[in-house]
Amino acid sequence: MKNVLAIAALAAAAGTVAAQPSTFLDLGVIGGEGNYTFDTNGSFMTSGQFDMDTELGLYDNAGTLLANDDDGGDGLWSLVNADLTAGMYWLGSSEFNCDFADGWAITGTQFESGEFGDIVLNINSAFAGSQVAGNLDTGNEPVVWFKVTVVPAPASMALLGLGGFAAIRRRR
Repeated sequence: MKNVLAIAALAAAAGTVAAQPSTFLDLGVIGGEGNYTFDTNGSFMTSGQFDMDTELGLYDNAGTLLANDDDGGDGLWSLVNADLTAGMYWLGSSEFNCDFADGWAITGTQFESGEFGDIVLNINSAFAGSQVAGNLDTGNEPVVWFKVTVVPAPASMALLGLGGFAAIRRRR
C-alpha cells in the first residue's frame, strides 16, 4: 500500500510546476485527444477600435513551448494547430512583437503605454473566451493566459477503468 501511495504522490508532483501563470481563464475540458486549432480571430484594440495584431503561444503543463504563431490566422490574427494528448495546456496571447519561450517566458514588446485590447480565443473556429490585456495603470496584464484540459480518448478511459477494477478485485 505504501508503494502505491508513493507512486501516486510522485505522479501528482510531476504534473505540477510552480511557475505556471497565476492569472488565467480556465476553459475547462475542451474534448478528447486529437487535433485542435486555436486562433485569435476577432481580437481588437479597444483603445483604438481596430483589429489587434496578436501573437499566440501553446504550452504543455510543464511550461514547454509547443507552438507559437504571429499572423497565421485571418489578417493579423494568430493561429496554432496541434495534435494534443490527454493533459493540461496553456495558451498565452499578447500584441505583436512578443516572443514566447519555454517556462512561460515572454520577451519583446507586448503593449505600449496606454494601449489595451480584447484578446479572443477560438477553439476549432468556435468562440471559447476573451480577456482584456494591455499596458494601463488599471492592472491589466500585457499577456493573457487561457488554460484548457484534454481528456483521454474513450477507449483509454475504458482501459483505465478495467485496470482499476482488476486491481480492486485482486486485493480481495
